[in-house]
Amino acid sequence: MRPVLMGDVIALARALCLLPGDQRAGLAATLFYRAQVADKVMKRLRCPHPLWGNGSLMAVTSPLPKAPEAFLSDHAFLDSLLLVLRALRYRNVMGGRTENHHNGLDLRRNTLYGGVCNREGSPMAVSKQNVATVDPVWTRICDEAVKAIADEPLLGGLIHSSILHHPSFDRALAYRFSLKLASGEMSEQILREIADEAYASDPELAQAARADLMAVYERDPACNRFLQPLLFFKGYQALQAYRVGHWLMRQGRKDMAYFVQMRISEMFGVDIHPSARLGRGIMIDHAHSIVIGETAVVGDNVSMLHSVTLGGTGKEDGDRHPKIGNGVLIGAGAKVLGNITVGHCSRIAAGSVVLHDIPPCKTVAGVPARVVGEAGCDQPSVMMDQVIAGNL
Repeated sequence: MRPVLMGDVIALARALCLLPGDQRAGLAATLFYRAQVADKVMKRLRCPHPLWGNGSLMAVTSPLPKAPEAFLSDHAFLDSLLLVLRALRYRNVMGGRTENHHNGLDLRRNTLYGGVCNREGSPMAVSKQNVATVDPVWTRICDEAVKAIADEPLLGGLIHSSILHHPSFDRALAYRFSLKLASGEMSEQILREIADEAYASDPELAQAARADLMAVYERDPACNRFLQPLLFFKGYQALQAYRVGHWLMRQGRKDMAYFVQMRISEMFGVDIHPSARLGRGIMIDHAHSIVIGETAVVGDNVSMLHSVTLGGTGKEDGDRHPKIGNGVLIGAGAKVLGNITVGHCSRIAAGSVVLHDIPPCKTVAGVPARVVGEAGCDQPSVMMDQVIAGNL
């Protein structure tokens, strides 16, 4: 973050004092972070961040409404000013030591560095409402994006447009959705408006996307940065696009949901019916030739590999697709067919064809699949252990 001028402090305080007192620390934390990222972009690319300016607090507060110039009798302004000054002082940003102390402010601790203080000046924890405004997942993605540009400048345009240009994780997801699914039949602008509406009206979409991202990061040994799934992994991107399609289906916009399904299939080779219900923390590794039918239900924290089918057994109508419990691991090429139940924390071996219910915490293998032993661990989908020789 650039050296802080008195004008920066006053501008930030005037913006904060328009908010209720319990919301000020959250906004201040967000603005400090944006100034830090913008400063890194300015130093490495030698041009201002397109959304957040040159890395100064004045730049990141410029788009915000501000209270009129205040008198010292304005208690809201004084409280806001005190919050900003204490936050700066707590991390030694004042006194000419800005650039040499942890790159300014580090927001990964879910507090504003003592930005909310008691009357004696000691740091206090930020309220849950304020902590929610600090997004550690998005913070890390942006940090990784800045480093990625430094390592590979040729990707600067892609990373800028996909990540650093956006103020939040939701907006970046909406951009990737519209960019990937746009075609001559449906413009990027229309799809972007649809996605923005979906994320604005249903916060669960972005929360599920965060859980899915963490699932990929924790379970896929090829993933060593938060940045990768958002930019490069088609399984993750297809899953987030499905979630927008599912939202459209729930809004009664069936034809648009079917269009999204078609484009996901064309772009990613993943065919998930928009009426299927998928939980949080899903990892679809490699994601080639995935098929999930209309009445399928997939629980939380499920992992599946490429060429998995959750399908029906014929032309029957109604509830005809599998119900997958929480924590299930489905191996590559497995087919689970019919209105059957796969119990929580079970394993389905690669290439298996499952036609009957599976009890919880079991391993099944074969064509047709049969129980060959216990699941081997409490969380098969997390451990990703697909070796079953010891269970035979």
